[in-house]
Amino acid sequence: MDAQAALDIRKPLDDLDAAVVRRHLARPDEVSPPLLDGLRYVLSFARLTTVRGADGADHALAPALGPLRWKVLEALRPHLAGRDPALWGAVRELPELVAATRAARARVLAHFPLDRASLEAEVTTRPLVIVSGGGGGSGYGYPGAFRLLHQAGLEPALLAGTSIGSLMGMFRARTRVFDGAALVEAARRLSWNTVFRVLEMESRYGIPATLRLYLRAALGDLFRQPDGRATTFRDLPIPLLIVTTGLTVDALKHDLSYYEHFLDDAVRPGVLWRTSRLRRLGQLASVFRDFLATPEAMREVVFGADAHTMDADVLDAAGFSSAVPGVIHYDVVRDDQRMKRLLDDLYAAWGITRLTEGGLVNNLPCRPAYAEVMKGRVTRRNLFLLSLDCFSPKPAQLGWFPLQQIVRPNVKANLPYAHLAFELDRRLSPVNLVPDVQQVTMAMGWTGEELAPQLPFIRESCRTLAVLPEA
Repeated sequence: MDAQAALDIRKPLDDLDAAVVRRHLARPDEVSPPLLDGLRYVLSFARLTTVRGADGADHALAPALGPLRWKVLEALRPHLAGRDPALWGAVRELPELVAATRAARARVLAHFPLDRASLEAEVTTRPLVIVSGGGGGSGYGYPGAFRLLHQAGLEPALLAGTSIGSLMGMFRARTRVFDGAALVEAARRLSWNTVFRVLEMESRYGIPATLRLYLRAALGDLFRQPDGRATTFRDLPIPLLIVTTGLTVDALKHDLSYYEHFLDDAVRPGVLWRTSRLRRLGQLASVFRDFLATPEAMREVVFGADAHTMDADVLDAAGFSSAVPGVIHYDVVRDDQRMKRLLDDLYAAWGITRLTEGGLVNNLPCRPAYAEVMKGRVTRRNLFLLSLDCFSPKPAQLGWFPLQQIVRPNVKANLPYAHLAFELDRRLSPVNLVPDVQQVTMAMGWTGEELAPQLPFIRESCRTLAVLPEA
């Protein structure tokens, strides 16, 4: 079952479950814990699509549960879709719904070679998935969300990111338990002279630009295995997806030299915009529009979502995802035959000639993350997806509005897959690409404070439910 088909089945019930959780949090003493768990168990069972058994086999339950889904939606939607904050209306429907759910459970166990423990685990547990969007320096607040969730005992089962979201996501994916020390150490190493250089560089896989991104100079040893190998997606304790844009020849409207010298008169070490920033942003928006004029010439290439890219270096994938056409160039020019063969095979398979900024095709990759979970990547498919967006339009950053509007359609297309879509309000400027430790710490604090009011909802949504007992 693909992501859209699963979403069509699950979302109406996901929305009702979210309504139950929010009403419970608003009036926690209204219904007892067994009634609350019973109500949420019924909703969770009805939204089952595919369940993996203890033997590793997947079982498609969605067709068999169609009648139960209809019954649950018809009974609960009138009580939960309105403005009445009380849960008692929904609870009064429980006796009949519990009986129907028990009967459906018995039929599933009788007709499918599926063990009871796996079925109950799918219904009662909910893995957390975190998606981090692109937005330049505005995304340095993301680790503040990771830290807050960790302190609440919530560790992600899967991460996905674009551009700065991929960079922050790869730090979170390094260890099963959140480790803020590595990020602070990375911030100490960041400087314009180590991360960016204005010099000639061979262009083999990326689009040339004025600024050359050298991730390995600052972060290489942080993403190296004990045996000296560069860290690949297969090595990460937490599964990670990184979105990049693959371009066919038809996508390039100019000679490569146009992109290589796009900002030559505006860049000097330490300052990205020497002349009018608004004028430059307008020109950068025109570059994006050139690519979007032929959407069929662009491919959404997701590193970490297939067997081939699982062996790619994480740093390289994040570098390509962060390479803004005309501004930042990332490439693999080092003597690394393994990675070059992998990219050559990837380019041939996708029919592309260059990799660049992931935001062109997907600046908030909720759908790829949702799809990966539905494929069974983390075993259980009953996910809770939290999206973090640092590039939503806001009055304080009106200069970025043209670019924000360009990526907004692909962001909106991904929002239905999120169970909680969170937009960062206080954030660093997108052009603050190499902030110091104090700025990174401040940005993390802002995001943690802003997300904190949503923490009870996330925690309750991800809480393990009690198994519905037999009659």
